[in-house]
Amino acid sequence: MERNGLPRYLRLADELRTWIRASGLPPRAKLPTEAELCARYGLSRGTVVRALELLERQGLIAREQGRGTFVAPPRPVQGTFRILDFSEDMRARGKTPGTRVLRAGVERPTAELAERLRLPRGERVIRIERLRLADGEPMALETRYLAYSTCPELLGEDLERESIHRLLIEKYRLPLVRAQYTMSAAVLGARDAALLATAPGTPGFRVERLTFTVGDRPVTWMVSLYRGDQYRFTAELGPLPPPPGAAEV
Repeated sequence: MERNGLPRYLRLADELRTWIRASGLPPRAKLPTEAELCARYGLSRGTVVRALELLERQGLIAREQGRGTFVAPPRPVQGTFRILDFSEDMRARGKTPGTRVLRAGVERPTAELAERLRLPRGERVIRIERLRLADGEPMALETRYLAYSTCPELLGEDLERESIHRLLIEKYRLPLVRAQYTMSAAVLGARDAALLATAPGTPGFRVERLTFTVGDRPVTWMVSLYRGDQYRFTAELGPLPPPPGAAEV
């Protein structure tokens, strides 16, 4: 059973990540076996394997066939970075992330949106507007668009508890392979400020993210407005690929 909307393997990955970092284990230190983790946490082997695969993709552990699982040595830093997704970032700061859906429906795209998503003439779009919370306090206003034909079933999902990014990848088998970010300063207007529980004219951040699938085809465009008085951005420098669902609940 899931708790707080998080699948078991993600909760296990969080626990193992915290334990490894807190224990101060040196690189190449051997970690418990899959069987030992199953017994310790009362979980199935499949759940344990998914958690370990996630930690391996994040560069925290190394798994060697026939030898076991070890703390990974530090990777060399490269000139690429990724912005932490909202839920991941809030949990790292010791806060409980939350989501409130403000609207979810189908509409005709603007000319700008049709151009960004390379939509054919007459194609409608799904628009999902959500308020992102930290310990119940509004932090960001997020609006996401994708072609209706891409995944009409998305509107039937629990979008307050499920990661849209994870649903598209894992449930609807849509590979999302890269994302392009644009960040700029913003001043919150009356409606946005009211939703974010702050005063009109408050400084904020505007983040646009265009996400692509194979063939370099754009799939989703997301525009997020963040409270400048409460939020700061964190970027990770290095070659780590985004874990499934990390870009975004």
